[in-house]
Amino acid sequence: MPTETLKEQVYRELSRATHALSNPKRLELLDILSNKEWSVEELSKEISMSVASTSQHLQVLKLAKLVNTRREGNFIIYSISDDSVLRLVSVVRDLGFRKYAEVDKLINDFKSDKKDLESITLETLITRSKKEKIILIDVRPEEEYNAGHIEHAVSIPLSQLKKRVHELPKGKTVVAYCRGPLCVMAVDAVNILKGKNIKALRMEDGYTEWKLKQKVFSKN
Repeated sequence: MPTETLKEQVYRELSRATHALSNPKRLELLDILSNKEWSVEELSKEISMSVASTSQHLQVLKLAKLVNTRREGNFIIYSISDDSVLRLVSVVRDLGFRKYAEVDKLINDFKSDKKDLESITLETLITRSKKEKIILIDVRPEEEYNAGHIEHAVSIPLSQLKKRVHELPKGKTVVAYCRGPLCVMAVDAVNILKGKNIKALRMEDGYTEWKLKQKVFSKN
């Protein structure tokens, strides 16, 4: 087989993944699926799109082998195919954060609107936890926590936080996390806690980032 023909065929196959990632809704779907498996119906509500359109996007992701499916009764359940997809999505997002000024502006404007004055990374959390008393709370829905969570994190979903503030030990800094850098739940949680005069920070990283970095986390 001529070399050029081989290269063309290989790149054509590789382009399936880049094509699947070329749509913002499909990127959002992968981000959501990074936390747990979802049905089409659940995903359509989460991204505010019709079931038919959501299903079409998921089929593109499936053809690119980025997601897997299984049947549960009358429902089709989707999940990330493996951790390499998590790394791919993370690289695409990080590249955008670093290289595109418009993305940086959107993030900064969002932080200003949400009064998000201070946030920390997973690495910073590890360092600070050696010097001060910290409690890490997972403010995602409980089913996402049950599907996987950062080690030692306590589940207090955002919808329950106001009623469960009394459960937080006094004298500790509360660090809230959710689905990652673009998730608003941790931001809202921190604002609720600050309104109760509780020292609180948002962690930029979410469960997915921890999962990809947990070897580093465990060493520290």
